Amino acid sequence: MSIPGQPPTNADSVSGFDRTIPLAVEALEHRAREVESVAGAGEEAAVVKAYAAARFFIVQVDVDMRVLLRAMAADPTARVTTEKLLALVLRESIEGVYRVLGDLQRTARTQTGRFANFIDLDGLTTAQNAYKASVRDIADDRPFKETLVKIRNEVAAHMFSDDVGVESAAAWVVSRSVMPKTDDAMFKSLIYSRSIQVLRALHTLDEALATIRRM
Repeated sequence: MSIPGQPPTNADSVSGFDRTIPLAVEALEHRAREVESVAGAGEEAAVVKAYAAARFFIVQVDVDMRVLLRAMAADPTARVTTEKLLALVLRESIEGVYRVLGDLQRTARTQTGRFANFIDLDGLTTAQNAYKASVRDIADDRPFKETLVKIRNEVAAHMFSDDVGVESAAAWVVSRSVMPKTDDAMFKSLIYSRSIQVLRALHTLDEALATIRRM
């Protein structure tokens, strides 16, 4: 058990994720069914589809992040794999979430017909701005974002690069191999700490989006 005022122990983190992951997966499955239920709707329901897509995407990123954070806490020695996959999800939490929120905003503003007032636009803008403010330090950190892109392109998504072969993947393994394998080592990982930051922001965003639907 962690000492008050000190960071949680790995066991505390794992226990917390064990409680929240099943609930998050249940929410994700519900959101997936909502996406399927409106998939065949026409342009007259474009905003309904965009809203379902945004809420699904946000929870998908949330679940992926929780599962990988738990894995990293449960086994620090597996950092060589879990951290690169976490980097992949962390990039989606910025670029991908910005994109689905932008799509929802544009669709809501141009929607006509019976779904013209489906979304509270002021509420959406407030939620969108609050999320951006919560992750602005990450979004504005160009070197960090470039690192995430490099990890995605040459380590996580494609272990063999057309430009450098396996050199980046090998460099990643070497860089992780010299890092401490102690339980508290993950708290020194910028990818880990910023993922925790994003996870909190995603939770707040999801709660806000739940309140903007008018119909």
